[in-house]
Amino acid sequence: MVTIRETEEMKKENTRKRLFVISVVLCFVTIFLYELFTPMLMDDMTYLSQVKKAGSIAGLLAQEKQQYLGWTGRSVAHMMLRLVMFADLHIFGGGRMTFNIISSAVFTILSLLIYKNIQKTRKYDVLAYLLILLLVWMYGVSFAQTVLWETGACNYLFTTTIIMAFITYFRSSIEKSIALDDTAKEKGVLKAVLMLIAGVLAGWCNENTSGGCLLFILILLAMYLKQGKKLKIWMITGLVGNVAGLAIMVLAPGNALRAAGREELHTGLLGMAARFLNITLAIRDEFIVLIGAFIVLVVFLRIQGRKWAELLDVLVFGFLFLATSYSLILTVTPQDRALFGGDIFLIIAIVQAFEYVAANETWIQLIKRASVYLMLLYMLFTYLDCGASLARIYREEKERYDYLEEWSKTGAEDAEAPMLRPQFENRYTAAYDCDITEDWTNWNNMMMANYYGFKTLLGVDRDEWDKY
Repeated sequence: MVTIRETEEMKKENTRKRLFVISVVLCFVTIFLYELFTPMLMDDMTYLSQVKKAGSIAGLLAQEKQQYLGWTGRSVAHMMLRLVMFADLHIFGGGRMTFNIISSAVFTILSLLIYKNIQKTRKYDVLAYLLILLLVWMYGVSFAQTVLWETGACNYLFTTTIIMAFITYFRSSIEKSIALDDTAKEKGVLKAVLMLIAGVLAGWCNENTSGGCLLFILILLAMYLKQGKKLKIWMITGLVGNVAGLAIMVLAPGNALRAAGREELHTGLLGMAARFLNITLAIRDEFIVLIGAFIVLVVFLRIQGRKWAELLDVLVFGFLFLATSYSLILTVTPQDRALFGGDIFLIIAIVQAFEYVAANETWIQLIKRASVYLMLLYMLFTYLDCGASLARIYREEKERYDYLEEWSKTGAEDAEAPMLRPQFENRYTAAYDCDITEDWTNWNNMMMANYYGFKTLLGVDRDEWDKY
């Protein structure tokens, strides 16, 4: 017989479930609107030109093979980019609609994978999920480049989601295996093959984040062996696949050729020290708020009586953040966006610590809930403000692209186009990172000129432009 208390708990859980589903839907809708207002930018033009020439999937594979041999080993990321652009060309005749839909779905899946890696005290924890979304939106590294820019999203958002899917699957399988006794049978061949394939894909995604994934798998296996358990075949194939995928990417001939063309002011140990300093400063600039929140939460948990062993998953993901970030010391002049994977690991650590805080007193409940609600309020105003600016930037970019498309039909070799208005710049657009300038030899000018078939393209101040 169901008691009144049990009935009330069921009602509360159903309410939380509905709110959770609504939150997931809003996650998709909000990012989809921002994707809609993000135009083609930077390397999108170069890759789109190649995709137009490919003609078929076989042609795309041939192009990716050439890039693997001559430029970079991130074949999984760039093949996804080519396929999405190919789909847009053949389904919508161009544009980004296929990408907008897929990217929004991937972003939502990533948020759910982060949520899945959080140990919670109750089902459908809406507060934890909202905190995840807010931290990603507000503190996601180079959000405009890693999530909204098409080429950047395939290199960072898509690959990090693949990595997180593998981590989540492997971790969940490890936990289930620990719960079983050694005589219990698990799915053998099929699971081993799936782990191998998933491991290769996760390893072949992104150098430092895939490296962090491998480190996490090794930590899980070490903890598993420490309990006196024997490794299962799927654990071995998952590990081997992850190592193989990472090796295929890192050892690509194109990486060596590209690295040879880069120069640094310092070399040897001094060069490594310079890289270490640059990464440290980037971590300070990008993560000071998140690191501060991590420290405060860990200290508070210790004050509440939590032992270090009880905070193991918090500390492991915090360690993965540092390892993933500082592994960039092996790379010449990395972009800040390369810290995106480490950012996700740090967010997991913070939300997990937040969940561990025992709200056994009213003032603690107040702080936990109010902090999320205040962040939500701030993000609402920011979203509306920046969204309006994105719509204006998109309009100006579209007008410029339409004009250049028409001007190219006249057979002219040189062109002019207006630069973007500076007052619309915000953290959710990468348009200003690649805007044309008054110098026709600027890389962005030359890339856009090449895409539209001009020899030169000159940027003109928007207030002085009168062609449309």
